[in-house]
Order: sequence, then C-alpha cells, then structure tokens
Amino acid sequence: MDLDKELPIPLYHQIKFYLEEKINSGQWEPGYQLPTEKELSLQFKVSNITIKRAIHDLVNKGLLYRQRGKGTFVSKKEDKDIYGLVTFRNESEDNANHPHKTLSFKKELAGPTLAKKMNLDQYDKVYTIHRLKIEGDLPIGIEYSHIPEALCPDLTETMIEDELLYNIFQNNYQLKFERAKIYFSTTLANDFESDLMQIDKGSQLFILERYTYTDERDVLEYSKFIVRQDKANYFIEVQL
Repeated sequence: MDLDKELPIPLYHQIKFYLEEKINSGQWEPGYQLPTEKELSLQFKVSNITIKRAIHDLVNKGLLYRQRGKGTFVSKKEDKDIYGLVTFRNESEDNANHPHKTLSFKKELAGPTLAKKMNLDQYDKVYTIHRLKIEGDLPIGIEYSHIPEALCPDLTETMIEDELLYNIFQNNYQLKFERAKIYFSTTLANDFESDLMQIDKGSQLFILERYTYTDERDVLEYSKFIVRQDKANYFIEVQL
C-alpha cells in the first residue's frame, strides 16, 4: 500500500485503516502474527513511531494483542457475559481449577479509607490479597481483595491458591450472601499493570469494583478487578 501524503488524513490513520481491513476481511485470521514494526516501517516508508501509534490504536480496539518478546498478533476475541466477571461462582465449573498467581497475602489494619468503604473501624484487621488471574498461559486480570478477619478467621494463603473466593466463603465459613454492588470504569495500564499482564503501557483496561454483602448486610469483601479488554467482547444480556 502506498500512503497518500497529500491527504488531510494522518499517516498513522491510513496505516490503521489498512491493517484493520486485513483483519476484518479475514485475510489475517485470529492468531496471525504481524510483521515486526521495523518491517512495517520499511513497507510503508514511515517512522517506527507512526507504526507504533497505528498498532497501539488497534490494540486498544481489541483487534490486536501483543506478547512480550514474541510480537503482535490478531486477537481472537470471545463473547463473555460480564456476569462472569462480577459473580463469585462459575456454576458450570464447580469442580474446575481456577488459576491464580498469588502476588501478596497479608493481614493488616483496615485504615481510614478501607474502613469507610467496608463499614469497619480503622483498627479492625482485614486480609489484603493481591492475585493475578490467568487463562491458559495468559494473564488477563489483576484482583485486589479485602476481607474482614472477623468474618473469615484463620484464612491462609494456601486456602485461596487456585480457588474462587466464593468457594472459600461458602465451604470453609458457611457464609451466605445477600447481594453485590458493582461499579464500572476504565483506565490506562501503568508500568506495573503492563508488566504483570504483558501488555503495552497505556493499553485500555476495564475496572470493576465490587462490594459483596452477607445476608446480615455486613461487607464480606471489597474487591477491585483490573481486566485487559483485548481478549474478549464483554456483554450484558437482558431478558425482556
């Protein structure tokens, strides 16, 4: 493709349209590895920065994804019910493994900010858990969870290894749930998040904040999930 430098359309937009057409037409199928940025810059006779910008936009649209040390690939995006992100339980896989890598597990004072969120005293103790959610070999999200010690005494890191918190609460502590309240937002990946999830800094991320309440209306858990959005099309289906 020859770029038209006389057009008022920026060069990176022209490249982006060309790459997007390759994907949408099926010429580049899911899993296809793109030429390197250097090869593309030579092909289009533009700078690496122009190529990076075009690819970055397509990554943010979910059409491409990057793997550190391997390259850039056409995404295979699955439709996923957003309910699966915000609920504790995957009812079709009660006995399935739920891969997580525990990054930190500690017991600490709630402090004023967390105490306000969870209706606790700032001197109450909470478990603070930081985990990486994995699907296949791919890290797809970061989970920050806070749980009152009073509701789950003697919780250990071993208990949560590759396990849903729902199962721990139900099976180990016989807790019952009344409801969950979820807030949605987005952010751009910082250095820490990009390193953990093997994505570019500045990639679009999906944030869910969940407050889970027991049947006695105590806050059982406050969690924040930071999820990459290049691997799935999330939807909500409503019965009318």
